[in-house]
Amino acid sequence: MWYSGLNPEQQRAVAHNYGPLLILAGAGSGKTTVLVSRTGRMIAEGVAKAEQILVLTFTNKAARELKHRVSVKIGKSAKKISAGTFHSFGLQLIKKYHKELELDENFGIIDTSDSFAILKEMLKEIKVVGRDKYDLEHLYNLIQNIRNKKHNSTIDDEYHQMAEILAPKYEKRLNLLSVVDFESLLLKPLELFNKFPDIKAEVQAQYTQIMVDEFQDTNATQMKLINHLIGPHDNLSVVGDDDQSIYGWRGAEVQNILNFPKEHKNCEVIKLERNYRSISSILHFANDVISKNKSRHGKVLKSESKKVKDHIPELFILENEEAESEFIASEILNFIKEGYKPKDIAILYRSNSQGAWLESALKKNRIEYTITGGSSLFERKEVKDLVAFIRQAIQSKDVTLKRIINVPPRGIGETTIEKLNEYAKTKGITFAESCRLWREQDIIAKAGEGIDGLFYFLSELPKKMVSPGANETSFLEAFREMGYREYVYSLSDDASVGERKWGLVEIFARILFSFLEKNGMNLFMLKEFLDRLMLRDEMLSGDEEENKVQLMTLHASKGLEFPVVMLCGIEEDLLPHKNLGQDVDEERRLFYVGITRAQEYLLMTKCLERKKNGAFRKVAMSRFLLDANPELYKIYPRGVRPVSGEKRTQLVSDFLKSLDAKKL
Repeated sequence: MWYSGLNPEQQRAVAHNYGPLLILAGAGSGKTTVLVSRTGRMIAEGVAKAEQILVLTFTNKAARELKHRVSVKIGKSAKKISAGTFHSFGLQLIKKYHKELELDENFGIIDTSDSFAILKEMLKEIKVVGRDKYDLEHLYNLIQNIRNKKHNSTIDDEYHQMAEILAPKYEKRLNLLSVVDFESLLLKPLELFNKFPDIKAEVQAQYTQIMVDEFQDTNATQMKLINHLIGPHDNLSVVGDDDQSIYGWRGAEVQNILNFPKEHKNCEVIKLERNYRSISSILHFANDVISKNKSRHGKVLKSESKKVKDHIPELFILENEEAESEFIASEILNFIKEGYKPKDIAILYRSNSQGAWLESALKKNRIEYTITGGSSLFERKEVKDLVAFIRQAIQSKDVTLKRIINVPPRGIGETTIEKLNEYAKTKGITFAESCRLWREQDIIAKAGEGIDGLFYFLSELPKKMVSPGANETSFLEAFREMGYREYVYSLSDDASVGERKWGLVEIFARILFSFLEKNGMNLFMLKEFLDRLMLRDEMLSGDEEENKVQLMTLHASKGLEFPVVMLCGIEEDLLPHKNLGQDVDEERRLFYVGITRAQEYLLMTKCLERKKNGAFRKVAMSRFLLDANPELYKIYPRGVRPVSGEKRTQLVSDFLKSLDAKKL
């Protein structure tokens, strides 16, 4: 049953038992089916027990799908498979070995905004002149590079100097607060394995088969973690596509997949080149484009698509952004007339800055659309505030308390916070304990009463969430009574903006209580919800598939597929991008990813001129198109597709009918 419906290459991958394996899975080649079948077969045939298999992925959604599909075939034992993201696996290890890592059992996880707050406080403590001039995000990234041992010590500007001063202090502060940031979820397990070889051996013995999905996206830290885990058995199977390695800007190292066969003795390499997604002409074009990259595993995609018609990719030359966006809107309307649903159509672009004209044209033509990969609900200030209140109510941490102590305003300003901080340091107590002792300090009554009110609210909040009868209405009512709704509305002069922001709070409440009702109305599941949220678990997004045109960046499109794909702005300075695209090979891979999202139709656009710095400037065609075989795509220099005889007849007929209708 494990080999049913698989092609010969997929069968070879599924049959592999021991030793290193590299599965080079081209776009649309059915890699998930291979992972599922191989995992299930190994359990069914006794190669490994379910609890001995570890599958590391880049989304929890992918991990859940794998476990579900295996369980359909082998039953409940599939639940024992360890499958999840690198970060969720790291969190499991930290929870299990928190004592060895000198963390409280109830350690917290903080997000980047909390990290920025810690950095801001540290800059204040070391009395840095002009501390407000520092870009906290840049400083934070440099500190993370130091922690990951990727820091270039030869660079000697003020940011690098400050990062070197703050990095050890930042690490120490996290430990003092008993919190971990997102990066710590990978660094702490490495620290654990380096300090405790016996624990490392224990974990290695637990997992006798390790699989890594989307291997081309791994970074140096993740690779170190993998190498610690595999142990002497070297039963490591990795699945990926070097041609789709597009995250170098955030640390992914394509060399991990390129060098894998050299670094693992007797590695079996299997190429999955049969594509079940796209028609032949799209794949011929994609193969030609990516073949110009020199550092790659050779791979040629072949179409297994059952679509009868084959449409050659098209390039339309338009006057400017306005003409480009109007053309795209017009084409979308044509595709909808032909029977395609709006959700079948995706508009992809390199930079978010390209989206404004497109949105304007879609609105003008009353075409409903959604932007994928934009700001997540959980990244909104209002939702982050609520999460901080909940976390502080069930797991008090100073960094969280400082975020909400004056939200909504309750008379606790910077001066009061500094006094509370100083008292905590002098007495050797936490900031939260210092707040409770405000009467022993030089704190005005109004601020003190505000602190008391906040602590009372926090003590009552869990009852509104997990007690019998608790629901999203009682939860939202608690925040209304506390003044948070009024506060949200006060942040804008436009009442509709306030209404929209409060609407986000209501959506969050719905997602939260949906999770609790499904998994259990108790504090343990509430904490589980918060942990999943910090791990960016897609299950909590609450997004339902909408029948709307999809707008997204090329990066956001990875892993998706659409019958109709429109690639905008295939021009120099946009693709490859002048500022964002420092690695031309990676930019070419990004173009390749965009092409291979298309199942049936691929339309590309290029403008003659674009507005830059207030003036129209001529733009050149992307080198990726100039390098490609011109016979593999049609080019329309005037931005118009010639009308066929049959189509012309239909247009004339429609025009005459409209004239007759007017006469009547």
